Amino acid sequence: MGTVIPKRVRAIVLERSEGQCERCFSAGPLELHHRKFRSRGGKHTVENLVALCGWGNHTGCHGKAHANGDGGWSVHSWDNELYIPVRDDRGVLWMLGKDGRKHEITEPPF
Repeated sequence: MGTVIPKRVRAIVLERSEGQCERCFSAGPLELHHRKFRSRGGKHTVENLVALCGWGNHTGCHGKAHANGDGGWSVHSWDNELYIPVRDDRGVLWMLGKDGRKHEITEPPF
């Protein structure tokens, strides 16, 4: 897969975020973060990408996701990101669907 996130995928993820960081809900600027890092085999898919505040993997929620991926913001190479829920800063647990939407859940599906 190329280094550029397809425009359609980028548009779906940014629309899902409604212009806010999907972790802390602050207004942009936003960057797309791969939950399963590309170096770990992560793909440019809507269920693997989240819109986070911060810059270049170092600041804001994007930096937090790289430094400490707890809450599902980063997943291991052996994990399937479709089955790893994300917990936002409000404590809401949700799954990212292939349909590009967030699906709120009450407990992890495992």
